[in-house]
Amino acid sequence: MSTFDDLFAQHVATGMARQMALADMLGDRGWQLDLNTGLVTFGDDLRYPVQLLGTESHADRTWLWAWANSAANIDPTLLQLAGWLREHGRSEGPRELAEPSLRLDHVDGHRLALVASGLTGRPYYRGTYNGGAIFFHLENLPSRVQGAVTPEKAFTVLGQVLQAFTADHRTVVVSFLRQQGWRVDDSPAGVVGRHPDGSQMQVAFDHLGRVSNLTGSVQPR
Repeated sequence: MSTFDDLFAQHVATGMARQMALADMLGDRGWQLDLNTGLVTFGDDLRYPVQLLGTESHADRTWLWAWANSAANIDPTLLQLAGWLREHGRSEGPRELAEPSLRLDHVDGHRLALVASGLTGRPYYRGTYNGGAIFFHLENLPSRVQGAVTPEKAFTVLGQVLQAFTADHRTVVVSFLRQQGWRVDDSPAGVVGRHPDGSQMQVAFDHLGRVSNLTGSVQPR
């Protein structure tokens, strides 16, 4: 069965690419979630259906999956993806997807939501409120948010992810490039990625498996 760290390394970069594109699209708009209609509104002009993931409690430092929040009486139609993630955790792992509640000192909402994003192909949003935060997937987003990033952006995403998160670097690089449509040569000497437009990326690793050099060339657009 898959471990959480394995899945996180496999999906964190593509998940972050979606989050960065979503942030660019939303800008500084405020948000309002309507659980009766299953819609979130950003500003005055953007509205999308949602699937609930879970909540963070700042008081007791725990995560609660939406499917386990029986007290909230949530419409089952808003829990379909969370339920699918639970069944995935039960059958294939990791156990974190199937346990109703988790301590935030083990995994936080962002890490859980990035794994969920990788498994479901959807970006997520973290909405804060007094005492905690709610995480939910967004549906029906434009392709510029959900689609593959440009080669130039791929360099930016990898650089930020490798600095921000603890994960196996080779797994992060290889998984991300393949998910983004690059042809990947993975050898003991390093990783070489080739984009369909002719752009290339060369990645070398040190004796601890960390990226020691990331270079390449991007074709002009």
